[in-house]
Amino acid sequence: MRIDAVIVAAGSSTRFGSDKLLADVGGRPLIAWTLAAFERAESIAGIVVVTTNSGELERIGRQFAPTKFRGCAAGGARRRDSVESGLRACGHARYVAVHDGARAMITPRLIDRCVAAAEGAAGAICAVPSHDTIKEVDGGLVTGHPDRARLWAAQTPQVVLRQAWLDAAAAGDDDETDDAAMLARLGLECVVVEGDIENLKVTRPLDLDVVRLIAARRDQR
Repeated sequence: MRIDAVIVAAGSSTRFGSDKLLADVGGRPLIAWTLAAFERAESIAGIVVVTTNSGELERIGRQFAPTKFRGCAAGGARRRDSVESGLRACGHARYVAVHDGARAMITPRLIDRCVAAAEGAAGAICAVPSHDTIKEVDGGLVTGHPDRARLWAAQTPQVVLRQAWLDAAAAGDDDETDDAAMLARLGLECVVVEGDIENLKVTRPLDLDVVRLIAARRDQR
């Protein structure tokens, strides 16, 4: 199936110190790598970017996703507000892929795998198994020792039934950290597709250094 995509690019980049989405990676803005991957993904029909910097992102979208970029939607104060804005801009699409703009090393192949896995389900997410031992902590004390074999680190894209996400959001005003958690409000479960450790989210300057190394290697292929 072919679906729409919402690229969430409305964060404040407070931990990064500047607008990370416009940081230079291999001669182009970080967000351009994200857009180019969705442009090349066969499963994606259209792209909406959610942003608070529509002028600059409109220009980048037209340049790096020339056949699929549909325009920008206004970002909100919270992640759920931004995702909702993007989903509503997608009209009546049945499924939508939601992706963090700062996960710039996403590949078209992984996008297509996640979309294919969602068909017939409430949704599908990319995730990678945890290789760290995770502890639950409360008040500076370890309170739990979850089984690492059951722990996966969520990534994006996360493909969701558009109307189900909107219905789940309408059920309460609390924010959620990802879209699988939003669908879980309605008791809906998402399929898991094994992601890629290179599909990291740029949060701090060190992450950008890693992404630049990955991008340089890909350019040499």
